[in-house]
Amino acid sequence: MKEKDKKVKNKYNVDTGFSVDGLPYARIGNHPNILFNLEALSFKNEPSSGIALRLFIKFAQAFTDEYTVYLVGRKQNVPESYTFEDMADDYAKMIRREFKEPVIIMGVSTGGQIAQYLAANHPDIVQKLIIISTAYRVSEKGAEIENQVAEYFKQEKYGKAFATMLDLIWSSRIARSIAKFLTRIFGKMVMGKIEYPNDLLTEIRGDIEMNFKDRLKEIQAPTLVLSGESDIEYTADLVRETAESIPNAKLILYKDYGHNLSMANRKQLQKDILEFLKS
Repeated sequence: MKEKDKKVKNKYNVDTGFSVDGLPYARIGNHPNILFNLEALSFKNEPSSGIALRLFIKFAQAFTDEYTVYLVGRKQNVPESYTFEDMADDYAKMIRREFKEPVIIMGVSTGGQIAQYLAANHPDIVQKLIIISTAYRVSEKGAEIENQVAEYFKQEKYGKAFATMLDLIWSSRIARSIAKFLTRIFGKMVMGKIEYPNDLLTEIRGDIEMNFKDRLKEIQAPTLVLSGESDIEYTADLVRETAESIPNAKLILYKDYGHNLSMANRKQLQKDILEFLKS
């Protein structure tokens, strides 16, 4: 572990590691109420570190007065046949073992897609559901970009893969151009060694193949759906359909925000989530 990460973890009393079942996690807070956050698409299924760890802490701090907040990824080195349903089952096993009561489930992007399976298949462990920048399926444009990311990844062009992913995340053309330029140069160095490249490819395939529309009615937990109107991976129309099909869902669409909603509009997102949790 880098010295900077050690200092950050000590300062904020953050714990990171792997669960008994091999799920990478970061945890902050010391309360019996659990906010269990399913990680977005990840290049490496490892405990959060570096910038990702700092972003998790920034987001989670708004909730630590009342909740212990987790950020949990997926298993490493999964077989090609592994599905989002299998990943949801992994989360369910961890939740049942670690916690005595149902928990708040939150999922961003790919994590939000898997969260839909978790809420439908394991309703007894889901107190409330919060899905951010996600829908019952990805858009055609989102699938096209994710397929390109996968192609670069197969060729071990990790910097290009990371840079291409930014086409989904940044709605500002200037910010996207700068980020992509820096990522092409430093992306491979920042990501380090990719030990299990098939894990990302498996998640991308799950993203593209998923269509949960006919099962949304099975989600019975009170649900908050949050997304940016300018998101190209999960368009506003897809997000509206998702919220309308979940029996007890509330929808908030944020004007002028894209797929980077949780970073670009963090404070408002935290405020709206807290209001939902208190309702």
